[in-house]
Amino acid sequence: MTDLEKHITKVRESLDTADPPTGHQRRFRKKLQSAEKPVRKINVRHALQIAASIAVIAASGIVIVKTGKGGSKMAADPLVKEYQETQHYYAQQVSARYEDIEAIPFTAEEEKEVLLEELASMDRHYQVLLKELDANPGDPRVINALIRHYQIKLGVMDQIIDQLQQLQTVKTEENEKSNI
Repeated sequence: MTDLEKHITKVRESLDTADPPTGHQRRFRKKLQSAEKPVRKINVRHALQIAASIAVIAASGIVIVKTGKGGSKMAADPLVKEYQETQHYYAQQVSARYEDIEAIPFTAEEEKEVLLEELASMDRHYQVLLKELDANPGDPRVINALIRHYQIKLGVMDQIIDQLQQLQTVKTEENEKSNI
């Protein structure tokens, strides 16, 4: 018989108890509570895609509701139908630009947040214009302002994408020079 077997035979009675030692459950709960909870990371690209999709769906929903509220008078208006087609086109373009911006790596997350906040500010202005359209359905001035808003937003987003790509190109060239 080995030393281990002799030891187990001696302490067999203390090992056969069904209940854990006193205070075991309390200590175990304390360890569970003190364990760090895992940090959940959010994929920014995924979040931007979701936000862009929600914006497109919301804008489409607003247009559908506006068409339904205005009745046949608003639906029959060729300017409103043209606006709806134009709005759909621009919403797709804006969504594509959001994806392009997301694809470009940022050096600091704060820069991306500031950029997205500025774009969200433009979206809030768009919501004001939609309320104006609701108050004046079929008003060509409001419709033109909404279309112009989309054009300006796309222009701004194109400039942002160009500048970010230029910045990325410069950084790549600097890295290549430093590696040589």
